[in-house]
Amino acid sequence: MSKTDLSDESLAAPARFADLYQRHVRRIYRYIYVRVNSVQDAEDLTAQTFMAAFVGIRAYRGEGSIAAWLTIIARNCVVTHYRTRRPQDTLDLAEDVSAPSHSVEELVGLRLTLAEVRRALDTLTAEQAEVVRLRIFGELTTAEAAQVMNRSEAAVKMLLHRALRDLRQTLRAYEEQP
Repeated sequence: MSKTDLSDESLAAPARFADLYQRHVRRIYRYIYVRVNSVQDAEDLTAQTFMAAFVGIRAYRGEGSIAAWLTIIARNCVVTHYRTRRPQDTLDLAEDVSAPSHSVEELVGLRLTLAEVRRALDTLTAEQAEVVRLRIFGELTTAEAAQVMNRSEAAVKMLLHRALRDLRQTLRAYEEQP
């Protein structure tokens, strides 16, 4: 779907929007999930993101990528979520245990690794953590992440480089702990 297709009024048609949803839902969900650390909240916020996009699609001016536009909406939904809700602790290890492709031991290992990455993200500056979420979990290009963060591509590249360097150091420190 090109930028000209996006400005077309028919994009609001359910079939056309369904295609947009299918192409972007995974990356938007992953971005939101890493921000909220809850499957249920991530699902709800992903639905809110696409509902807001559907309602506002005619306002999309075709500037930048649709992925960046959707991520900005998702980011705003997460901000609103944190403003209106109290954070709740979740039992991450109890979620998604029914996945048939992994043993319980593998799932626990994956969860612990993800928990370590989340903890390591908390050691970064807010901008470093956000660029990692956008590029790695949100699967945005450098240009798209720059659009979302309102920064130059060069600044985003440098920020990501420093963030990944700091993450590696933090995760190495976690590995060395007994």
